[in-house]
Amino acid sequence: MFEFGLDQAAGLRLDMQAREGSPALMPLASPAQPSRGFEWLCRLAMALADAGQRVVVLDACASERGDSGGLVHALADGSEAHLGLDSNQQHWLVMPAAHGLQTLVGTARAGGADIALSRLFAPFAAGTLVLLYAPAQALAGLLGGVSARVLVPVVEQPQASIDAYGALKWLHGAGLCPVLAPLDASAQVLGNVIETAQRHLGLRTPVWAQGSWAQRVPDGALVRAHAHPLSQQASHARGPVAADGASLWS
Repeated sequence: MFEFGLDQAAGLRLDMQAREGSPALMPLASPAQPSRGFEWLCRLAMALADAGQRVVVLDACASERGDSGGLVHALADGSEAHLGLDSNQQHWLVMPAAHGLQTLVGTARAGGADIALSRLFAPFAAGTLVLLYAPAQALAGLLGGVSARVLVPVVEQPQASIDAYGALKWLHGAGLCPVLAPLDASAQVLGNVIETAQRHLGLRTPVWAQGSWAQRVPDGALVRAHAHPLSQQASHARGPVAADGASLWS
């Protein structure tokens, strides 16, 4: 099983997750035109790498090609278990992932999110932070029923508020916990998204400012749950999701 990272348990971040043998996953909802979110994605990955995280970007808006490389090939190679081990501040691994994600969504549909997530985690080294950049509809298909956080970009681009609201609608409908992550977006654009989501979805959406990404993303990522020691040390109040009374997957 899997659970959120621990927002309020000091010190229990990816260093603990590495000792416990788990990568961590933060899903990211791509805009309708994925290229509009590329700068946002790069800024996020850079912030995390600069903070010492070993980052892997799975770009599910790009298709795997050829006989090697990409998520679909990593999933098929049962011997691969150390991807991301060499990622560092100057370099992080970027993998096309469209076909791989499609495979995992099929797995989730047939056998549930537990099995799909276990397959997704298998190729990656312990302590690696995996950023899965994908359309909200695909993330809903993979993670439906799991109370996972999903970052939704809000950028200063045409139709930014429409893209963000559309993602919130898909994710909320699947039982996920979307979080707005604005980059250079005006207060008006961000406010429109928040107000529309509350009015039409009854959703109070948390906002993570750019300066907080390096801490909040690792803390809020989805990790493999262990009976010891994380569950014993976890606070029952885990940030904005707990405040809204949403159940956590553990």
